[in-house]
Amino acid sequence: MMMGEVLAGRYRLERELGRGGMATVFLATDLRLSRPVALKRMHPGGGTGRAERFRREAELAASLHHPNVLEVHDYGEDGAHGPFLVCEWVRGEDLRSLAGRLSPVPPEAVMVLGWELARALAAAHARGIVHRDVKPDNVLVAEGGPLKLADFGLAALEDQERLTSTGAVTGSLPYMAPERIDTGAYSPASDVYAVGVILFELCSGTTPHAGKGAAHLAASVMTKDAPSLTEVVPGTPEPLASLVARCLAKDARDRPRDGAVLALALEALLQRGVGPPADVAREFLGNPVAGAIRWRRARFERLLEEGRALLARGEGARAAKVLNTALVLEPTSAEVAALLRERPRRSGWRTGAVGAGLVLCAAAVVWSGGTLARRSGGMAGGAASSGVEVASATARSSEDLAADRVKSARRAVEDPAAVRTHQGVEGAKTSRGAESSSGKASPEAAPVEGSSIGELLHAPTPTGQVLPAPRTELRRLDASRGLGRLARSGADDPVQPSVSRGRSEGIDSAKLAVSSLPTGHSAGAGSTGAARPPVPTTGPDVGTTVPARPAVLKVTARPWAEVFVNGESQGYTPRVRELSLPAGTYRLRFVNPLCDEVDQEVTLAPGETVTRDVVLSLRKAEVLILAPVGARLFVDGREVGVAPLSGPVVVEHGRHTVTARRAGAPPLLREVDVVAGRRLEVALDVTP
Repeated sequence: MMMGEVLAGRYRLERELGRGGMATVFLATDLRLSRPVALKRMHPGGGTGRAERFRREAELAASLHHPNVLEVHDYGEDGAHGPFLVCEWVRGEDLRSLAGRLSPVPPEAVMVLGWELARALAAAHARGIVHRDVKPDNVLVAEGGPLKLADFGLAALEDQERLTSTGAVTGSLPYMAPERIDTGAYSPASDVYAVGVILFELCSGTTPHAGKGAAHLAASVMTKDAPSLTEVVPGTPEPLASLVARCLAKDARDRPRDGAVLALALEALLQRGVGPPADVAREFLGNPVAGAIRWRRARFERLLEEGRALLARGEGARAAKVLNTALVLEPTSAEVAALLRERPRRSGWRTGAVGAGLVLCAAAVVWSGGTLARRSGGMAGGAASSGVEVASATARSSEDLAADRVKSARRAVEDPAAVRTHQGVEGAKTSRGAESSSGKASPEAAPVEGSSIGELLHAPTPTGQVLPAPRTELRRLDASRGLGRLARSGADDPVQPSVSRGRSEGIDSAKLAVSSLPTGHSAGAGSTGAARPPVPTTGPDVGTTVPARPAVLKVTARPWAEVFVNGESQGYTPRVRELSLPAGTYRLRFVNPLCDEVDQEVTLAPGETVTRDVVLSLRKAEVLILAPVGARLFVDGREVGVAPLSGPVVVEHGRHTVTARRAGAPPLLREVDVVAGRRLEVALDVTP
């Protein structure tokens, strides 16, 4: 098509504005009214379905009259170039371009833009129209305002198309609601989900489920919750983040019901936090860049103050995240850079104090255990010995305590689990080379032959020997050495329990050691040197039967299906994704009333993960056409015979156009929605 060409004797093409998969948009001049317009011309080809969709866009958009909806002026067909649509021309840019200029977009601007968009959808939803393709590229922002929603090419009337439709799903995947990806179903809440994605993208610069490829994205949208905006973009107002999270709910029932409800929610946020919505929107859209700079500066000051407060409370990690967000707003800020270099004021003291406190608590447990053991054994030197132990534990230099605190803090940060392990079992270890009250190193205490683990954990310190000071180098328990050395059955036939390092079959070795201690056991006999039989160590390698781990069955079904296992319903996909089942063989059935049922059998081994991805086949529908005798009958432009037909016409589930043509008479046409597995009777009336 050449520039300067005139369509339908009225619209002169000036220049191309953009090109999409279905149509090309031109800037044109309306010669009759002497005004610029946007002319959207459909690409040739594509069949009657595309032409019908193009015509439907014109009808639906023309039925809406709202400041935030792009106005349709005309629809026509040119003999040489086919159908075209004439709309008002918006001098401005689309929302994606504006967001790029304003990035990072302040939350106040996000609320304004979202409010204007929600108002456009409220007007459409009030007439039963669902847009189905809300995305930044279809949102136009005029110079000086307002914002306008365009491109109703995928829009549909709710009362003309069933919400359970599972036909071909069209739209832009990152902005499609889970129910649309799964079954093709849509409702006003599907448009609300798309607005939620746009709001999230305006705030963060990315969509909530951005992933590697379409399959990953679709799976993430259907199975995962969107990340919290307050985590992705620190400083985002909590009310805004909460509203966006509601819009992005996987279940449509948990979202704002339609555009009107969403508009009211955004209006309340603006009124409470910024000002009267209409006034704020008018001022911002009059000069978006200046408004964004003003709001961005105010937000920078808030983030700076929040970062200072977090540093003062010793929350260094959170402070760094907040301050890095502030640095994005003001990349050259020397003040932020200085705060980022500043260490938290009290976090090191707190962590060190906690670590030292844990170690001293462990020492107290060991000390009290040894004292109780000596008292029960009637040792004469018990009282004197306990006095020496207290002195040994407390008379430590400030340098030693400081070193201990640093080491404890480091271990607590790097591996908190090791701290817990140390608390439970450190008392069971005997320190090598511990200093006595005389300042000389005492030999390592040897384990008593035949002693149980419980006896050795509470064994008394030999008379005159100093209890070692608590050690602060927190280490994980080496189960194979510690327990193996402690549990012996006798000098002649030493048997060590087979305990693996770390975890064995999900059982923690440190917990295993503690659980092996006999309850109510007194260690007093240990002081007499009498040998006792060892306490059997319970564990997976010592004769204890460990329950078999359940198997995991992962199920997906397209479209949705009710999942039955051995005849019992487990729920519906995509809500049902994983089933934990004992090992065995199961009968699976996937049921969707519009599809043929699928039966499968699966055998699961203990601990095994099995995936079943099922695609259900839609049942065919039937259309019984009643038309004037001799009329040629068409379904979606395909001739199916001459009336009267001998039987119904088999078609796919969804919407179809049925036409009857007679010579010398206007065609009779009806659009119908048919449901899989059912028969629909269509009567084409005869005009008298």
